Amino acid sequence: MSPDLNKLATFPSKPRIFILTDVLNEPDDSQSLVRYLLYSNEFDTRGICAVTSTWLRSSTHPEELRRIITAYANVVNNLNNHVHPAFKYQCADELLSLVTSGPPVYGKKAFKEPLSDGAQRLLDALRESPEPLYIPVWGGVNTLAQALKDLDETASPEEATTQRAKLRVYSISDQDDTGVWIRAKFPDVFFIVSAHGWNEYSQGSWLGMNIGGGDGADHTKVLNPWLEKHIRVGDFGAEAYPPVKFGMEGDTPSFLWLVQNGLGHRDHIEWGGWGGRYARPQAEADWEEGIDANHFHNVADCGVVGIDGKLHNDHRSTIWRWRDAMQDDFAARMQWTLTKRFDEVGHPPVVAVNGHGGVEPLILKVKPHEKHILDASGTSNPDSPNSDSDLDYVWMLYSDINCFHFFGRGPTVEISAEEEDLPSDPRLGDDVAGFASHTRARRVRVTVPQAERNIQTGLVTPDFHVLLQVTNTARSYPIRRYKRVIFSYVDDGSPVPLGKILEGF
Repeated sequence: MSPDLNKLATFPSKPRIFILTDVLNEPDDSQSLVRYLLYSNEFDTRGICAVTSTWLRSSTHPEELRRIITAYANVVNNLNNHVHPAFKYQCADELLSLVTSGPPVYGKKAFKEPLSDGAQRLLDALRESPEPLYIPVWGGVNTLAQALKDLDETASPEEATTQRAKLRVYSISDQDDTGVWIRAKFPDVFFIVSAHGWNEYSQGSWLGMNIGGGDGADHTKVLNPWLEKHIRVGDFGAEAYPPVKFGMEGDTPSFLWLVQNGLGHRDHIEWGGWGGRYARPQAEADWEEGIDANHFHNVADCGVVGIDGKLHNDHRSTIWRWRDAMQDDFAARMQWTLTKRFDEVGHPPVVAVNGHGGVEPLILKVKPHEKHILDASGTSNPDSPNSDSDLDYVWMLYSDINCFHFFGRGPTVEISAEEEDLPSDPRLGDDVAGFASHTRARRVRVTVPQAERNIQTGLVTPDFHVLLQVTNTARSYPIRRYKRVIFSYVDDGSPVPLGKILEGF
């Protein structure tokens, strides 16, 4: 019997994407594009532009983008047999038509060049829809700078402001001198970046993607032997995904935060997810007045259990804590390229909590000391629709987001199983994404603590986030999907004064 693809996961919409890549400065950009294409059914790709960077100052290589997309053409029909019919992959010809090039010069030298094809296409993509345009930046950003300069000089101030408001930039690190220029001249532009001294790339959060993640991360799945066996396979993987030279896919987090897995959220990079976690550098009182309101910089996740058994407090851990999930998922999707047969490979579980499905968070309005039941028994497994014996359920408190358990102080959240704890699959290990405390069960009871003032922001409504991770273990690769449950205090939460919390510091 043919599978009913209409029962697979769907999404509210596809974020519009315009990629800037200094492809061929080293192999990692080519690697990132391969991964991007395997998730591109969840995106509306509006442009893929070859650019320069400090590592590639006088040339661009759109031909490499076309080579990879041409290899993708050989497997796109297979891929479409593993996704919901309403969220099929774009055809290769359409993607090829979107490949452009930015100015073949370094940084601000672009301002002396004619408007590049890439900058013009970016402006067209910006204007063609009222929806946000997400710009993953894998190299220099002078193509965007060219576009913004042209917009500023040719459009009315009102029109320029309207168009800039649609931008959502995620630059891995500044790789030319126009990133700083954009943030200084147009502080209203939404801009995520690992902010650090020039050329101090060891300080980038994106290092959590590869061997730069530090001692806490298990590097097995980001090294060539694992990639050769699990990723460099078939007509697409073997042809298009090059071996690692320096570090695997340092640019990939710039779009991983947009993968529609129920964990990350396109409007809240501060919530964390596969693409890491970033936050505004100012307190809310400042950014409400417009001071760097849309700039997001490195933050650390604290107390992440590493492979060494130690607790790690590091900005890179906001990415590497999800490494098993990201790499297993990537390998599972590469298997889709090998076959049209649905029953030969694994697919994501379709998660629901308290009847709330989809990838958007479930938001509960709560008061102190209330007890809430979270029930994930409505979750389904497309690979064994009549049983959930292959599903692993884990609940975790993501305490870093709002400073719960800040230095051992602040409120604690009790999460307890409403049934016997479920055994874990041996392949998943005892730990889950570095969370030292987690509960395996389909149903849990959450006890809401007394509301307290957030130490970091001073807010008196410290929402807390409980994550459910559901893993399908039915096939070769565990495939994880999530539901984020946000407990939001109502106004009469009687918060404890900030001074009480700070006593003893």
